[in-house]
Amino acid sequence: MTSDNAFSFNLSYLKSQAKHRLKAIRRGDHHALQSVQQFHPKQAQLNPDNIKLADIQFVMAREYGLPSWSRLKHHAEMLEHHKQQIDQGSEALDKDLATLHIRCGHDIAQRLEQAGFHGDFLPFIDPYCMGPLSAAPDFEWQRADYIRQYLLSEIGDPRTTHDILTDTADKLVQLANPDYRRLVFWVEHDNYDQLMLMRLLAYVSSLPDVADRQLEIIEVNHFPGNTRFIGLGQLPAEGLRSLWQHRRTVDAVTLKRASELWQGFCAPDPAALLALLDVSWLSQFENIAQVIHRHLQELPHQQSGLSLTQSLALTVLSTSGRMTVADLFRDYQALEPLPFLGDLMFWVLLKPLLQGCQPLIGLDPSTGATSWLEQTVSITELGRLCLTQQQKIVSSTYWVGGIKVSPEHYWTWDHASLSSLHQVQE
Repeated sequence: MTSDNAFSFNLSYLKSQAKHRLKAIRRGDHHALQSVQQFHPKQAQLNPDNIKLADIQFVMAREYGLPSWSRLKHHAEMLEHHKQQIDQGSEALDKDLATLHIRCGHDIAQRLEQAGFHGDFLPFIDPYCMGPLSAAPDFEWQRADYIRQYLLSEIGDPRTTHDILTDTADKLVQLANPDYRRLVFWVEHDNYDQLMLMRLLAYVSSLPDVADRQLEIIEVNHFPGNTRFIGLGQLPAEGLRSLWQHRRTVDAVTLKRASELWQGFCAPDPAALLALLDVSWLSQFENIAQVIHRHLQELPHQQSGLSLTQSLALTVLSTSGRMTVADLFRDYQALEPLPFLGDLMFWVLLKPLLQGCQPLIGLDPSTGATSWLEQTVSITELGRLCLTQQQKIVSSTYWVGGIKVSPEHYWTWDHASLSSLHQVQE
C-alpha cells in the first residue's frame, strides 16, 4: 500500500508495482514497455521476451530520481522506519535542546508536529525574492510597504505598513530569544527559501550570544518521489523526520559568508553578485549559484525587455490560448527551472504586462470573475512579438533585489551568459 502523497511509499508497494509492470509487458502491453524503455540505458534491446524484473526495478529507481534499485529500496525502508517511529510515539528528535524551527511559510508546521518534533515553529514570511532589498536603515519599512502595496492589496488584506513592521519585529525578537538554544532553518533550493536563509543568518550573526547557540540548516534540493520535488511542503511527516539526520551546523565562518551573500543581493548593481559567483567558498552554499543566476534572470532580456518569469508566462499563453490565471500559474510552474513563486507573487509580477495602452496580456472582462485567480487571460499580438524578440517592451519600474529597473536606467542580458550583462541608460 502507499498513500496519496507522491513522496510516501513502502517497499511492498514498490515490489508489487515492479511485478505488475513486468506481467503487463509480457502480456504485450506496448505502453508499459515504452515507459520502461525511456529510462533504460539499453532501451533498444528490451523486448517482452528478454526483459527481466531487475530491468523494471532499475527503471523504477530512475523514475523516483535514484540511480539504482538498492538505493530506492534503502530509501523506502528508511521511510517505513520513520513512519513506525511516528506511529509508536517515539521521543521527539529535538528534545535535547529548546528548539525553534524556522521556515518561510506555514506549510510544514503541522507535519513537523506529526513527525514528533516538539520545538516551537516560526513562519518567517517575506518574499525577499521579489521587491526591493537594501542595506538602508529603513529597509524593514521598505519591505513592509512593498508587501502592503503589491501583495496584501491583491487579496483584500487590511493590514497596514505599521502592522507588517510590527509583525516582522516580533518575529525577529522571537528569533533572538536566548531561551532557544538551537535554531533550525528548514529550506529548499529556490530563491524564496535561500534569500530568507541568507537574510536571517545575517541577522543572527549580529546577536551578542550567537556563539553560544546551536545553529543548524536542513536544506533539500531533491527527494525521491514520482513527481517533481519543488518544496518541503510536499513531503509526508516521515519524510520530514528522515531529514533530521542530514542537518548541518552553521559556524561563525558560514555566518560571515551568508552575510556577504545577503549584502550582494542588496547591492544596487550586479557586480557584487557576479564577484560572489567566483569566490572559492561558494560551493559551501550548494544551491546559491543557481539562485543568483535565476535571480538575475528577472532583469529585462536584452532583446524582449521581459523578465524570465514574464517570458515563461507568455510562452504558456502562446501555446494554450485563453486560460485562467490559476491554470496559467500551474503550467508556468512546469516550465520554471527553479520554482520559487507562489500564485499571488506570480500574479503581481505578471500584472505590468496587462497594463498600459499596449498590453502584452489581455484580460477578458466578460467572464465576471471576482478573484484574480479566476480571471481569464490571453496573449496579445504585441505579446507574441515580444516573446519572439521582434519587439522590445519598455519596462515599468521594479526591483530585482537591490537593483532598480526603470525605463531610463536598467541592467539587461540574454538570460543565458552572464558575460552579456550590461547597463543601459536611455
